[in-house]
Amino acid sequence: MPRRRRWWLLAVAGVLAAVVAFGNYALIAGQDERVDVLVLTRDVGWGQRIGEGDLGVAKAVPDQSLASITASERAGVVGRVARSTLPAGSVLTPGQLSAQPVPGPGERLLGLPVKPGHLPARGLSPGDLVQVSPVASGTGTDAGQASASTAGAFRARVLGVGLPDSTGAVTVDVVVGADAAQAATSASAGQVVLVQLGPGA
Repeated sequence: MPRRRRWWLLAVAGVLAAVVAFGNYALIAGQDERVDVLVLTRDVGWGQRIGEGDLGVAKAVPDQSLASITASERAGVVGRVARSTLPAGSVLTPGQLSAQPVPGPGERLLGLPVKPGHLPARGLSPGDLVQVSPVASGTGTDAGQASASTAGAFRARVLGVGLPDSTGAVTVDVVVGADAAQAATSASAGQVVLVQLGPGA
């Protein structure tokens, strides 16, 4: 009986050694298959161009579904535009980038002065879709404000938000289509309220 126990112990030890050896081989083989891919070293907002200083290199195992961009393609990435807000550390893929600048053909970029309480308290981020609603100035004496108050609401895409001034007001850069360009220009002369819209709105 003792000999039989020793035989089983030796068999179990052999199996465990084989499993460990296979695991080490798979780990080493996986590391050997890793390639250099491009990652972001800082947050990049929607519509911003990728600069040389925004790019870093990391090791990754190629993934057909991910289609990451290799380090050798670095020159082709610099100058492209982010199609959404990308956090630092993101592994870049072709679908995240575009050659189309912002604003694109037919679009307009303008700044809207927004008072405290006229936008969400948590703030707005590049890429957010908002509804811009002009509001009456209260006095009606300023021709520009009067035209702004009578303009209709329109939708826009946030490109950036400036720092607050001494009154707490901020300038929000927005991109609008050609159909809303006139309303946006009028609204920029008066007061507006920005309402963030959710997906599919």
